[in-house]
Amino acid sequence: MAATVLRRLRCAARHPVTWLVIVALIPLAVAYLRAVAHGWAPEGDDAVIADRMRAVLSGRPPVMGQRSTSILTEGANVPTHHLGPLEYYLAAPIAALFGFSGAGILLSVAVGNAVAAAGSIVVAFRLRALRTAVPVTLAVLLLEWALGPQQLVRPLNVYVATLPMLLVLVCGWALIDGDLPVLWCYAVAASFVAQSNLAFVPFVGGLTVLLALLAATRRLRHVRMSGPGHRRALRLWRITGVVTFVAWVPSLLELVIYQPNNLQQLLKYRAESADAGLSWPHALAYTLDRLSPLGFGRFHNTYLPDEAGLPVVAGAVGALLLALGAFAGTRRPRTAGSFACGLALVVIPVEAWGLTHLAGFVVGYWLLPTLVLAVFGVAALLVRATELVPRGRFAEHARRVPAVWRLALGGVVAVALAVTASATAAAPSWATADTARHATSVVTAYLSSHARPSTPVLVEGSGITSLSVDSAIGFQLGRRGFDAYYMIPWSVPEDTDPWQVDHAPPTRVTVRIAERKAGGKWSPPRPPGWTALDLGRSGTGSKAVELRAWVKIPTVMAR
Repeated sequence: MAATVLRRLRCAARHPVTWLVIVALIPLAVAYLRAVAHGWAPEGDDAVIADRMRAVLSGRPPVMGQRSTSILTEGANVPTHHLGPLEYYLAAPIAALFGFSGAGILLSVAVGNAVAAAGSIVVAFRLRALRTAVPVTLAVLLLEWALGPQQLVRPLNVYVATLPMLLVLVCGWALIDGDLPVLWCYAVAASFVAQSNLAFVPFVGGLTVLLALLAATRRLRHVRMSGPGHRRALRLWRITGVVTFVAWVPSLLELVIYQPNNLQQLLKYRAESADAGLSWPHALAYTLDRLSPLGFGRFHNTYLPDEAGLPVVAGAVGALLLALGAFAGTRRPRTAGSFACGLALVVIPVEAWGLTHLAGFVVGYWLLPTLVLAVFGVAALLVRATELVPRGRFAEHARRVPAVWRLALGGVVAVALAVTASATAAAPSWATADTARHATSVVTAYLSSHARPSTPVLVEGSGITSLSVDSAIGFQLGRRGFDAYYMIPWSVPEDTDPWQVDHAPPTRVTVRIAERKAGGKWSPPRPPGWTALDLGRSGTGSKAVELRAWVKIPTVMAR
């Protein structure tokens, strides 16, 4: 048994996929170590997500996704959620091993992204070995560079879906090529991406419909693709059906438990915001902008693409190259490169269609799917280009170089690319997290010394900064055994009702976060008899804000 394990480990160590995966994971490892070394702790939406990970192991496991910003859409104002809580269930076991500490939460995200990156490379290798795996590895590195170290390990639901979306595309590519055994992987990755954020739902839905139509068309035309036999194919479909059902069980339960349920709210939102979405020309321009070398770059949430001009033209040229790769050339119609180019070309209008459903103000993370499409398009063009190179001439030149030199040169280039992706990515911005972490440490230390364990604590505030600080304090108090109420009330029932401020009991500890700009007054003012805690400052210059916490501990709950 031990000899078999060692033999398999030696085989894995010598396999080229292992080294490609290691190279692709270098930026992830660097991002994780940087965040842990800085002392990262969740705040804002990250803290709510961390608390919902913790709820997985409680008596009230989550059945809803995160709250959506649809309620902020002018003219609609419909409260909705993202489609499901799959992120919490997958991340909870790893985070729980570390007591839901900052390092544990970051590790759960890093492991999820590592699985998505490694899965993309392994599935690509199944297609045409290194000829398809190397371009996909480059796509992973490019996407990691664009996201930056902060987004690579943050648990925010939109960021965690980005690398898995690349896995969805690569699995879709493999399915088009006839690799049916990856069907279950496509189902799991697509379910995760769709549940994470509504911005990815049109892409996942559109791609799945297109793949289903392609499969039906091939069946009707009796197109034979290499693949498993009938009995094995039936088994694969059964496995896929089971894992898909399991992934969506919480969301299906939500449809029954809550009224109005999220599906009803989403349909209502779509009906009331039909005139507020992006127009087709704008949505297509946004997508083409990100596909061009002039529009593609480091992600930042304030990015707004051009609606016309050179970046859009360059993106259109890129789409034309994909069309040529899919339909031109002598080696058509069944090459991995032509399939990849065709897939990348088709999902461009699918993503543009998705953007027409996103109403209200435009935020940068809505465009994250276009970044994934861009890196996949680069990989597709690289694969197609290698197919057009005469193999005999290339092999003849390659054989002249000793194998050791080829291996050494490939290793140096790969490591250099991974290091470059880490070193030149956008530097993390920890200011908001640092403010929330300091405020949390002050409040939790005071309550641990002056309030009895397990007492209910209401955490509230009225300023912009308090939106980040409230949830950070509430999450850490929950970890320490307090019953924390910190979430803003929601107009429809949801599974986080027990954490909302209007559910706090009348007799409770109250922590009220106050803010004051330079020369201004405290908002809210300090009530008579309440204890004041100095929480430091947030921001710099004219945007600097002082923070205080007004704390009231009833006598019956005091130590």
